[in-house]
Parts: sequence; C-alpha cells; structure tokens
Amino acid sequence: MTMRPTVLERVEAYLPARSVDVQQVAVDLGLSRHQARLMHRVHGLDVLHEDPGLGLYDLVLEPARRVLAALPDPSVVRYLLYAHTIQEVTPAHVDAAADLGRLLGLADAECFALTQQNCASSLAAVDAAGELLRADGDPRAKALVVTGEKPFSKLARLIANTTIMGEASAACLVGLTPRGSTVRGYAVRTDGRFREGIRMTTQAAQDFGDSYAAGLAAVVHEALDQADLRLSDVVTIVPHNVNRSSWLRVAKELGIGPERIHLDGVARYGHCFCSDPFLNLVALRERQGLVEGGHYLFAAVGLGATYAAMVIEHLGG
Repeated sequence: MTMRPTVLERVEAYLPARSVDVQQVAVDLGLSRHQARLMHRVHGLDVLHEDPGLGLYDLVLEPARRVLAALPDPSVVRYLLYAHTIQEVTPAHVDAAADLGRLLGLADAECFALTQQNCASSLAAVDAAGELLRADGDPRAKALVVTGEKPFSKLARLIANTTIMGEASAACLVGLTPRGSTVRGYAVRTDGRFREGIRMTTQAAQDFGDSYAAGLAAVVHEALDQADLRLSDVVTIVPHNVNRSSWLRVAKELGIGPERIHLDGVARYGHCFCSDPFLNLVALRERQGLVEGGHYLFAAVGLGATYAAMVIEHLGG
C-alpha cells in the first residue's frame, strides 16, 4: 500500500498591526548606533511587528481560529502541536498547548508542544503531525500545527550581531487528503557542537557562522533528493527570516541567485521564531505567487544547531 503523504491543507498567518523601526528597537535594546546600522543596512531588517498589549494566547489563536472556521467539522482535529522556539513561553505549571486546545474548542484533541529544534521546530511539527495521522489510521483525521511567541526579554529578542525577533503567528491544518501543499521531502540535521545556542562561546559562534551556509545547503539537497528533484525544479525557496546577509551566503553555497529566495519577509517582518516559513508562504499566496503544481522549499535553522528543509508541491488549498 502506498503511504499517504503529509499535506498542508490550509495555512494562515497573523501579524500584529503595530510596526516599529528596527533601528529604534536596536537602540532600545542597548545596541550602539553602529550595531543598529548593521541590523538594517547589512542584515536587511527594516520593521518589526509587535503589540505589547496582545497576550501570547491571543497572538497564537488568531490564525488558528481562521483555519478552524473553514473546517466543516472541527472535531476531526485529533492533534494540536504547538511549535515554539523559546522553551519557557509560559510559567512551568501552565500547559500552553492544552490551554490553546481548550480555547479553540478542541476537547477531544491530544495537545502538546514541540520546541527542541528551536526555530526549525515548526517544520518538525508538520513532519510529526503527518506521522501521527498515518499511525492514527483514519483518513479523515487532521492535526493543527500552531506557532507564535512573545519575545519577552532582551535574551529572547536579540541574537547578537545576527537578528532581532518580531511577533507573528501561524496555523497549519495538516491532513492526508490529496489537495493542498503536499510534502515531498523533509531533511533535518542537528550539529551538537553548537548546543549552547545563544550562550555559545565566541569561538563556537565563529565556527557556527563559518559552517552555517554549508550546513543548510546540505539539508536542502537532502530534501530535494527525497523528492527526486533538482534545485532548478523549485519555484522559490521559502525561508526563515534570520537576515539577508546569511541568505546571500547560502545562495552562493547553493549556486543560485538571491532572487530564487523569497527574502521580502526579512525587511517586512524580521525574524519571527518558528512562524517565518508559513508567514512567507501566506505572503506568496496573497500576492498570487504560488504556481499550481509548483515545488517550493521551506528552509529554517534553529540555534543548537538544527538545519531543516522541506519540499512541498502546491496542489491547491
């Protein structure tokens, strides 16, 4: 029997209406004028979206409710996976995933979080959702992957000399139906040398930067091999929004021009943790940039360091 592929049946995203200049945020975080200019002129960050009055759950629930509103029978959602980068998004005694399931009315869904791959966790959640649904055995069953978090401290908001985090959220309805964005390949590698993440030593951070482009390019090619495709078959790479300069190095490593990567989100949203690939996919869809039958490639890196790539084929939905 042919295994049913994982399908993103519906994807929605949300950005707070309030936007702020990234250079002002940099100054507020205590960065020097030179460091602020680095974020804007070199790394390509322009504005970030944030709403200090918006709670974490309200941020995450906005796109999730839109996804469920389009579903005739929400009770088919068997699993809710909350993918997030910051491990402690709520106090230790609060189960955020369970709360989100309750607030969404998913009384019978199994709700849990997935976070160990940091900013690559959303792609891991899609993969895990597909595996759960295939094991479930009911072709009608669905999973809901949600993302979104609040950068509540300088430690959570700033990756030194690299990026500043913004706010956004996304929701993906995952199923096994034949219509939607079908996953054709998924590759992930973790390099434990950089397990300290934002607390890496100066030398480890230098080594991470030196190996970054090659590490991400390797998983891109691995995912393409799984899909039996070449890079030339991909319409657009749909990236995480860490910064423009890192992606220019990855493009060079891949041997492609930067126009093959959807980099608009770097300037428009900044890096929004796990939400970036879905945020960028929705942006492409809204400007009618998704080609029926076209192949797209999600790519993300989580500090720690996890490199991930996922090939999807857009077949409507």
